[in-house]
Amino acid sequence: MLQLIKTRCGIAELITIYDEDILSYMADAKADMMDSGVPESIVESEIPAVVTAVTLYVKANMEEDRADAEQYMELYRSKVFRLALKEEGV
Repeated sequence: MLQLIKTRCGIAELITIYDEDILSYMADAKADMMDSGVPESIVESEIPAVVTAVTLYVKANMEEDRADAEQYMELYRSKVFRLALKEEGV
């Protein structure tokens, strides 16, 4: 998932200086999703909706002074809400 998120954030695969931060944000996003009611099995399945949610979380947090950070966080929250409504195994 790391490489896909880096690509979605416009970070080349060979650039590794941000990997530790991105991995930390990925873990934070997954924990937040579970705290928000998304079943762990869905979070760990890495279905496209989960990857998108994690990407939105990373984008919102990579540069806190981004003008669009709040928009990314709102999109993340919306995606998490929909994921929390999903049934496990679906």
